[in-house]
Amino acid sequence: MTQNQGIGDKELATLILNNHKLSANSLNNLVLESVNPNLRQDVTQILYRTYQHQKMIWDYMNSKGYYQVEAAQPQEIAKAQQKFQQTGMQQ
Repeated sequence: MTQNQGIGDKELATLILNNHKLSANSLNNLVLESVNPNLRQDVTQILYRTYQHQKMIWDYMNSKGYYQVEAAQPQEIAKAQQKFQQTGMQQ
């Protein structure tokens, strides 16, 4: 009979990362819809800290091999940069 070992580091880190992503989405909407400048400023600061925490969690996961990403090809990066530059010029 196997014993339930509980939740592992990878699963826990994934849960925390996903929670931060959800929080960032909710906070972003709150910032965009805030009328009160003080509330908007406070929530913007919380959102920025959420971004920082998310990056720390991602860095941990990546260092452990839990969250691997494939490096973008230089031509794909150049293509995306060109697209964003064109979009910026249209505004």
